[in-house]
Amino acid sequence: MGPRTRNRRDQAKDERRAQLLQAARQVFSTRGYHAATVDDITRAAGVAKGTFYLYFAEKRHIFYELIAGFFELLTRASMSVSEVDAVAAPDNAPAGYLERVMQAAERLAVIFRENRDLVRLTYRESMGMDDHLESMVREFYRGMARVEADNLRLGVRLGLLRDDIDPLVAAYAHIGMVERVLLTWMFDRSAPVVDGLVRQVIELAYHGMARPGRGGGAP
Repeated sequence: MGPRTRNRRDQAKDERRAQLLQAARQVFSTRGYHAATVDDITRAAGVAKGTFYLYFAEKRHIFYELIAGFFELLTRASMSVSEVDAVAAPDNAPAGYLERVMQAAERLAVIFRENRDLVRLTYRESMGMDDHLESMVREFYRGMARVEADNLRLGVRLGLLRDDIDPLVAAYAHIGMVERVLLTWMFDRSAPVVDGLVRQVIELAYHGMARPGRGGGAP
């Protein structure tokens, strides 16, 4: 079998896998993880049940992959502020830093809005499911906190943020703040409409950490 034939076969496998993942996302979102079955997923994907087991050992494994994919989206969106060389231009370092903070937060908000079904699966369906998923969640938060702590250390070096805070503690506080606000405004119908919601959260997080006398530190 030549390289071209192998490439076509690999592409077909990738497409079938993506088809199953999309079907599982739809089924889990409408029926819930526990009520959904492999039959439901293969029916939605339009494939034989045996096809599912060519790609996934059982139902929970395709669920793991959906959650891992969502975590990857969030992780990529949070990375930009830590690109120190791109931020720390000598004459405009603070402005560049704060702008990247806001852009990263806006991207996270967009991901939440555009993936409402995955947000619901991640924060409601997956809680307490099993040890493997709990380990995935812990590693995700540890990774996010490390990135945010590096971002905060950069803010300290640029003279924008206090140097008497523990960056990792502040990182977890920021993650919890942004996450809880976004979840509340997505799923609590009684939550009031707030203009510039993301900007308000970021201003609260960063202005509250500004050095004394640097009142212009917030985005």
